[in-house]
Amino acid sequence: MKNYVYRKWILHTHLPVLSVCLVLGCGLEQSDEQADPPIPVAPALTDSNRKNPKAVSSSGGETIIDGIQFQVPSSWEQVALSPAQQGMITASFRIPAAGKDVKLTLSSVGGGIAANLQRWKGQFQLKPGELPVEKTMRVDGVDAVWLDLRGTFDSGPAIDSLVASGMRMIGVAIPRSPRDFYLKLTGPREQLLNVEAEFQDFVKSGRFVQ
Repeated sequence: MKNYVYRKWILHTHLPVLSVCLVLGCGLEQSDEQADPPIPVAPALTDSNRKNPKAVSSSGGETIIDGIQFQVPSSWEQVALSPAQQGMITASFRIPAAGKDVKLTLSSVGGGIAANLQRWKGQFQLKPGELPVEKTMRVDGVDAVWLDLRGTFDSGPAIDSLVASGMRMIGVAIPRSPRDFYLKLTGPREQLLNVEAEFQDFVKSGRFVQ
């Protein structure tokens, strides 16, 4: 009789606990099954994407870059920005008719025009007796600075770092607020001769829309 009572007490006191464990698994391995799946990682960009940017536009026409509307020649090709350029440069163009090494970048940068023009000058080692050519040009009623540099170009630790002789750069600085706007045309001297007049027309076509 005592054994029967004892067994009945065991069933009444332990059965609810066993039932809960069977249903919930007692929480021993549940956390492993509910772990969040790993976050997918995007594949890294290959070097070919950086060295050979694809044209994203080759039709020319009107385009707005950082609040300035330009008339783009039909032969120019806007190219995708490299990862290093994104966030620092707004737009980039190739000009195949002038030469494969001619590049144009456009961006809005702080720091003041005088300081940025001085930085450009520091990237060039001019030949003895040759001086930078600096002049004023009008862009939509505003005085912009046209800077022409020729010699050995050393971009330093910058985007698409380059050191090359026989180079030329035509840079234009347009006063804007809160950041000034810059156009930077670079390439071999003889190739820039093929596009200088067209580039000047492109700059003069600028109209402020914002």
